[in-house]
Amino acid sequence: PAAAEPQESPEIFELKERIKRLERRIKKLEGKPLGIPGSGITDPTAPQPGTPASRVPGVARGGRATGSSADSAFSTATGLSRTFNPAISVNGLFRGAYNSRNNDDPNAELKTGVDIQEIELQFSANVDKWLNANIRFTFEDDEFEIEEAFADVLLMNRLALRAGQFFTHFGKHNLLHQHQFPFIDAPLVNRELFGEEGLLEVGAGLNYLVPVPWYSELIFEFLDGGNDLFNAPLNDDFAYLAHTKNLWDLDENTTVELGGSYVTGRNSFSGGAVNTKSQAAGANLTLKWKPAQRLRYKTLVWQTEYLGAWQETGPATPDETKGGLYSYVQYQFKERWWIQGRYDYFGLHRSVGINEKHRYSTLVGYVPSEFSALRLQYSFLDDIQDEHQVMLQLNFSLGSHPAHLY
Repeated sequence: PAAAEPQESPEIFELKERIKRLERRIKKLEGKPLGIPGSGITDPTAPQPGTPASRVPGVARGGRATGSSADSAFSTATGLSRTFNPAISVNGLFRGAYNSRNNDDPNAELKTGVDIQEIELQFSANVDKWLNANIRFTFEDDEFEIEEAFADVLLMNRLALRAGQFFTHFGKHNLLHQHQFPFIDAPLVNRELFGEEGLLEVGAGLNYLVPVPWYSELIFEFLDGGNDLFNAPLNDDFAYLAHTKNLWDLDENTTVELGGSYVTGRNSFSGGAVNTKSQAAGANLTLKWKPAQRLRYKTLVWQTEYLGAWQETGPATPDETKGGLYSYVQYQFKERWWIQGRYDYFGLHRSVGINEKHRYSTLVGYVPSEFSALRLQYSFLDDIQDEHQVMLQLNFSLGSHPAHLY
């Protein structure tokens, strides 16, 4: 679990969880969407915060509430609306680490010592009732950069557009920011295929909420193709991605999610002389159990994801293939305590010269509130040389922070 939202009372948290479950049931009965997932955009026909009181159902002229208390949270003392002011948040990740090898290598991924793992600064707001914008800056390894900058536009009832720089919808883990990671580090297969930053691209995408009895979305993205998996040499070489997500309620306590992803585009192996392509595919399965009567005290999550990539290298050399998977379990056994375990494997359908790797990780997390966490993780990496890793991470959030993906 990672730091996410501002602190709220346990009663409010439990009510929110119940409302989410009721919304999913209503959607299944009525066949109506709950909004565009992850966009922060809701039905534009609904009364918006800051709408004049006389135009809101249930509020009489003069601003008197006729059926419920008047909402003053969306205006200032001057009467000006602050609905569209950006929500600002800061997330900090501080890490202490021990590594049994590579401590003399200045370029080693993990060295014994303490460091600022990442500082994230986020601005998000409704530009108007149709468009929501997000900008995220990160400070890491003495570098300050724009991580994401995108806007979501509600085009019609079930269709939304996203444009800008964003984490693509490839698989499950690739969508997460570092402070949202289930473990302190990313799965092996994600780092080996897409690098440290993941599949982060400039582009545009369409998100369609499919009108079926269960929750289902289809996403198509048009990308610049700047990731090392592609890195095509020509200006008009792009990458194209398709993703599907399906979510079912097994009962009032249990949900299961099944997803699939595919991306393809030209690569730089032939330097543009030959039309060589890269492809990647993935599948993910997530089972989540959270008893309605003990929302704050018990949670069980099991997630497994497979990723594979195939790169054409030209007629003179064999194509390069690589892939792997991870599987983990998270269990909340008390209100503030979690235990977790993960298995990583990289080496499925690998080309000659690519090493096989296994990693075994266990984690204990103390999560005193919704916006902070202290986590201790041990990992054993079975590579050419064995490696033992111990990490202690402090994770906290300040300010308004959007809800994380379900």
